[in-house]
Amino acid sequence: MKITSVESFRIEIPITEDQKQLRYYNKTGVTRIRTDEGITGYGWECVDAEAAEAMLIGKNPLQVERHVADGLGHAFYGAENALWDITGKAFGQPLHRLWGHCRDTMRLYLTTVWPVDAHQTQVTPEQQADDLAHYASLGYDAFKIRIWRPDLMDDVEVCRLLRKKLGGPAKAELMYDRTGDGPGSDWDYLTGLRAAEALGDVEAQWLEEPFQRSDIDRHARLRRESPIPITGGEHQPLPVYDDYLAGQAFDIIQPHCANILLHLKKIASAAELFGVDCIFHGQHGMNLVGSLQVGATIPSCRVQEVVFNTPPTPPTEAWSPLNALVKTDTIYEVTDGHVKIPDHPGLGIDVNDDAIDRYRAS
Repeated sequence: MKITSVESFRIEIPITEDQKQLRYYNKTGVTRIRTDEGITGYGWECVDAEAAEAMLIGKNPLQVERHVADGLGHAFYGAENALWDITGKAFGQPLHRLWGHCRDTMRLYLTTVWPVDAHQTQVTPEQQADDLAHYASLGYDAFKIRIWRPDLMDDVEVCRLLRKKLGGPAKAELMYDRTGDGPGSDWDYLTGLRAAEALGDVEAQWLEEPFQRSDIDRHARLRRESPIPITGGEHQPLPVYDDYLAGQAFDIIQPHCANILLHLKKIASAAELFGVDCIFHGQHGMNLVGSLQVGATIPSCRVQEVVFNTPPTPPTEAWSPLNALVKTDTIYEVTDGHVKIPDHPGLGIDVNDDAIDRYRAS
């Protein structure tokens, strides 16, 4: 089998003004790779198609490891994902079965951001707890929010209120994300420790990137002293994960889900050798397709983040415009907060080629 063409373009599906206000997902990048045997692969991110063609035309699409080693790096992850899609289709199996899977469904956790200021000071902890309880009424039982307010105890209060409404972690898990210096300032060590201890008191599940991502020593120190897991590692190049693991920075390593799938597998394998769990940092819509295939093969990857969720809209509604791109009723089947690992050959979804061309925007 040989690669005959590489295309890359954007898709936009029309939605209503109300759906725009509710932040529905109706856009995606697409990389489409065709072969001389009639198998077409899709990756859900744009790449430099001309550069990708220079690397791939006339080559065997099944030699993914070789193509990545020859330069098909992170900037081309849409193309790498498309090669894996071809691989699964060539053998008539979804990738998670070819790779050896350990689960058929994946629990979802909803990272929830309110459409106010980035620090979330314009929404009350009471409203946040009410909105998370609403998601819980729909079957979801795991959530993540920011810990960005000037007084971190205001963010901790959300968990206390949620515990009062729903009960302990067996009823609802709540994780917290500082995103390093994402709020515009970096915590000192004692503030990070105070946050971890306060979150431990309300039975929060983890504290994510309390310091800048490059600060391995402070994260490692906090990991040793924290009552709850310390997590991090999103959006980093592959070599950085060696430093995180050797430096014992995190209890849970979190490479971003929209990625070179081969890299996700390697990071997870390395983490397992260090006794560290690997749970992917998330995204929404089409960018979950590949990570679900990989996550289904990783024992410690017990949950998948969905980013971002805007109350009161559940993710199944928010990504519903993208259902137009597949031949099935929906991209994902979600029941009681768990998504079935897509099981069509390749990346798992049955793409409607006509719809791809119909909604092509650029």
